[in-house]
Amino acid sequence: MLRHTLTLICALCISPLPVAAQSSRPAGDSGAATPAAVPVPSAVPATSLPANPAERPAWLKARLDALFTSPALAGAKISVLVLDAESGKPVYGRNEKNGLNAASNVKLVTSAAALALLGPEFRWKTAVLGLAPAEGGRAISPAGELQGDLFLRASGDPTLTAHDLAELASELSAIGLRRVHGGLVVDATAFDSATVGPSYDEKDDSAAFRAPSSAASLNSNAVSVIITPGPSAGAPARVVLDPPSSNLVLAGRVTTASKGPAAPIVQTSDAGKGQTRVAVSGRILLGGEPRIVLRRIVQPDLFLGQTFKQILQKRGITIDQPLRVAAAPKNGLRALATHDSPTLAVVVHELGKRSNNFVAEQVLRTLGGEIMGKPGTWQKGLDAVARYLEGLGIAKTSFTMHNGSGLYDSNRFSAEQIATVIRAAMRDFRISGEFLASLAVSGADGTLANRMTGSAAERYVRAKTGTLAKVSCLSGVAGAPGQKPLVFSFLMNDLRSPVEARALQDQATELLVGFLDPTLLERK
Repeated sequence: MLRHTLTLICALCISPLPVAAQSSRPAGDSGAATPAAVPVPSAVPATSLPANPAERPAWLKARLDALFTSPALAGAKISVLVLDAESGKPVYGRNEKNGLNAASNVKLVTSAAALALLGPEFRWKTAVLGLAPAEGGRAISPAGELQGDLFLRASGDPTLTAHDLAELASELSAIGLRRVHGGLVVDATAFDSATVGPSYDEKDDSAAFRAPSSAASLNSNAVSVIITPGPSAGAPARVVLDPPSSNLVLAGRVTTASKGPAAPIVQTSDAGKGQTRVAVSGRILLGGEPRIVLRRIVQPDLFLGQTFKQILQKRGITIDQPLRVAAAPKNGLRALATHDSPTLAVVVHELGKRSNNFVAEQVLRTLGGEIMGKPGTWQKGLDAVARYLEGLGIAKTSFTMHNGSGLYDSNRFSAEQIATVIRAAMRDFRISGEFLASLAVSGADGTLANRMTGSAAERYVRAKTGTLAKVSCLSGVAGAPGQKPLVFSFLMNDLRSPVEARALQDQATELLVGFLDPTLLERK
């Protein structure tokens, strides 16, 4: 089961509350409805779709040409390709070889490479270990004591939550552990020590979509700040931090207001000693619903360790010595409790449906460590992706990829390359089902939940969105009952209005569905 925190990160991490300007958001993407402000160009009316299938390619070309030369795209750079998924034959193209900022469409590349190289069944394992006595004796004495340190070996699990830590603590309690004659040691050496992804330094804020990446991960390395109005105007609001952790220091107050405007403000910063300071201010309306704001934490390994130590203490397990961060010995340890993540097949839904940047970077670094050798680094992950793409005929020198999420102005792919990746994943029996299931469904879920609703394309498109300032992308698969699907990639840069661009993309997908089955257009 993917965690509540992961879903919240994509929906609620925007400063100060959802929804804010695209320029400060993750690369990808709300499920906000596309305004109907952009009319379909009328050069070729939809009702003129030829009855003769042989004439339909020309009809489609005319309609798509009209869309992609719309005044809404004046001055924009676009790269577009539509392929027959089975044959790979181009159905429509426009500047399809031009490399553009693909925003969160980069997650399609990350997902496909990870599924192919790691396998859909891959899981992350978090283990709690203790020193094994000589000659096979018990690690925990009959009195419940463990000699030496207790090690928490992290693996970069992007789904690990405080609830999972509580289950690990329960396992330790169940086998009789009551006291550790040493310290809790967090081993985060599955990744290198870097925590800020390539190009993530283009902005400096505490939004949760910029959460630090580390082998030590907990609650997506973000804190949920839950703000509930007080009982009367002027009273302080109730502020709760989740997870409750000694690593977090709360400062400031939010005031309950009788009338607006009122918006709480939440920022995080380094409080020293590896702690995260959570500063709150602003106002919240009396009688309003609680507000939830997610913000990045500062030091993941200490956040994980201090939170786990606090949970252990609540379970009646005493740790004698201070928390440390260090590599666990390679030999002489015995696993006392373990936790396995959901499979990669489930985790990639966070990339395709919810456009989770934190998960994308964790997956990329895991890919690097598992394929190129530990520790996992961004460069090793990128090298593994390049190896996968070379197998598809995409030369390493023909694209630019700096991170796994597509965040900021740091990645360049063409529509032809994105379409090639999608088609290859569809045709790879080992991963095709999992890859397609990870994509958002038009008018139904993920970042497409409120797009294409009421159109011929509703529920007939699976795709990945991509949004940055002046950038809007949509790539995926369009289908129709009994018809061979089409792979498409629409990449648009230097836009005056990403909102209008999304409307054009939606209209283009409706044309693709109508091209496959004209009766679907007639029903609308």
